[in-house]
Parts: sequence; structure tokens; C-alpha cells
Amino acid sequence: MCRLISLIGRDLPSYIEYIDSFVKASKCDPYLMELLGRSECEGHGDGWGYALVGTRGSELDTSIHYRTTLPVYYDLTGVNNLKSLIHDINFGVLIAHSRRLAEGSARTGNTHPIHYNWKGFDMWIAHNGVMDSNELSKVLGVPKLPDTTDTYYLGEYLYKHLTGVHAKDLVEALRRAVKYTKTAMNTLVILYDDKRLVLSVTSYLTKDRLRNPLAVNYYKILARESSTFYAFFSSSIARYIHSPDTIELPLQTAVVIELYPRTGQLSRNVYNLE
Repeated sequence: MCRLISLIGRDLPSYIEYIDSFVKASKCDPYLMELLGRSECEGHGDGWGYALVGTRGSELDTSIHYRTTLPVYYDLTGVNNLKSLIHDINFGVLIAHSRRLAEGSARTGNTHPIHYNWKGFDMWIAHNGVMDSNELSKVLGVPKLPDTTDTYYLGEYLYKHLTGVHAKDLVEALRRAVKYTKTAMNTLVILYDDKRLVLSVTSYLTKDRLRNPLAVNYYKILARESSTFYAFFSSSIARYIHSPDTIELPLQTAVVIELYPRTGQLSRNVYNLE
């Protein structure tokens, strides 16, 4: 159970309020309270992190990955550093995640985004929901470690099926992965090399969660879109933004944004995951 946010495109500093709303929703999440039947604030305090990739010119020249076990709402230095970094970026992509642990302890190695780069290109993944890590570890042919988040195995599964920074390959890998979902497979994934950058956002729930309105309210992902900028964020973050032009991502889909560094242009496609 976590909160997610992603910003991609130009003029990221104009959307700093989204970072502040992410912090507030991580401290007091009204949809989580409804889902758990609690009357007092419930939050996501088991660490947070982000990955930021962008450019200050015409080439992708900035890549920063940060993780800590501090709750985001207590990590004033980390949040302010992120805001400062965003101000230096002409255009790029940010994914951020605050964790409420479901599997694996609150240690840095279990904090998202998790990074993979053993194939010569980089991938970061942040995830909200629970995957079947036992089955994923069997398919991968690796041991199931006792204190490792399920997201690690999901990320390893996706990365293993990729040959490079290709949107279609990523979508196919995500489609294969959904069968290992135990609650939700809401993900933010960045693929990146020196010339290309792809962001995918998935919104996927198991059938039993789809039948529960409180679960749908909690897990749904919202978006704000323009010709030069996209924002994607967990539902409760919108309670602190109050943006009139917010839309809901269709459930059981993946949205893929491709960023072209030389021009700063974005292309967007939506894919069904079933």
C-alpha cells in the first residue's frame, strides 16, 4: 500500500505543488482510511524515494536516484533537494513513491524506485499493490529471499523480458506480469539510455478488488495532461491538489509516454493489459 506520482515533460517547476500534495497524502491518506475502516489518519511512512531523469540542454544528461527509510513527510531535506533538482531540469521525467510495507521490512533495499541496469540500459520501477513473489521467483529461477519486497521480483521479471528501451517490449512484459498480481499492479516504470526515454504507468486490479468500490477509490490513478506535460498520481494526492482538469486512467491499462530529448516532444499511447 503506497502512493505514487510521476511528472514528465517541460516546465516541471510549475508543478511543484504536486510534490507538496504527494507529501500530504503520504502523511494522511483519506482513501486508505476508508479502505481500512479507520477514523484517524493513516499514512505511508515506511520510506520513500524517487528517480529523476532529464536534460539541461538537448541531451539526457541528468540521472538521479534517491531512497531513504525516512517517511517523506519527515524528510524535509530530501523533499527540498528534489524541488531544487527539478528547477534545474529543462524537461524530463520524475517518478516518486512513498511506502507502506506489505512484504519485506522497512529497509533501504526495499524502498522504491528499484533500479536495474545489468543489460546496458536503465530501468526504475515503483509499485503499489502486492504481487505473487513466490511464483515470480520460481519463474525467474532465483531464491525467494525472506526480507525482500515483491516489487524486486516484479522488476526483475520485467527487465528480463526487455532487450532495450522499447515501448512495445515493455507493454508485452507488463501484460505477462499481470497474472502474478495478488491485489494490484499499479506501476511507474522508467526505461532510459543515452538517447531514449520511456515512461509507463499501469493501473491494474484483481477481479475481487474491482468489485470493491473502496479498493477502486484507493488504487485508481489520476492524470493531468497537456501537449507538453503529463502528471500521473495516486487518487488521494488529488484530494490535496483540487485540479479541475484531472482525469482517471482507465483500469486494466498501461499508458506509455515516449520523450524525445532533441526536440522535447512527447508521444502518448494507451494499451489494454488484458
